[in-house]
Amino acid sequence: MPVSNIDQLNDGQRDCLRLVLAHLNSKEIARELGVSPHTVDQRLRTAIRILNVQSRFEAARKFAAEDQQKTYQPLIYQTSRVEPVPETREQEPSSGRTSERLAGKTDDRANAVRGRAAAALGQAEVARRPLPFPRFRGEKNRLAAVERLGWILAIAIGSALSFGGLVAGLEALSRLKG
Repeated sequence: MPVSNIDQLNDGQRDCLRLVLAHLNSKEIARELGVSPHTVDQRLRTAIRILNVQSRFEAARKFAAEDQQKTYQPLIYQTSRVEPVPETREQEPSSGRTSERLAGKTDDRANAVRGRAAAALGQAEVARRPLPFPRFRGEKNRLAAVERLGWILAIAIGSALSFGGLVAGLEALSRLKG
């Protein structure tokens, strides 16, 4: 029984080929797998040689075609019937009153009251904006060009104001001494 070229690939080479198929470059693949870009390139060169193709993309396509034939699993269909969420009655311990709530959901009236109270206190919710620097290793910068320019402008204005405040403070100190 002949051994397929795909069977000669090791797990690292297979992982690299799957990520090449997802259009990642060597640095991104290395970051994803936790290895160096040189290791990724070496794995891909070996896979190209084993699969007897000319490029990493051809190797990835060939691997995907043969791997899909081996690991095909028919789709599993589920019924389209969705069970309704049961309504529960909860008794509030302090007042003894019974309130109706849908299981697993918060009370909309309480949220509306909290929202009005926050607005009255001037604590409106601020939309979460992405930061201009990564929060963890390997995170991509997902800012749009306009957002990047906005951050650059904000940092420049903040730096200018800080420097102006520092100079004004030093000038005030020099007047106090003299």
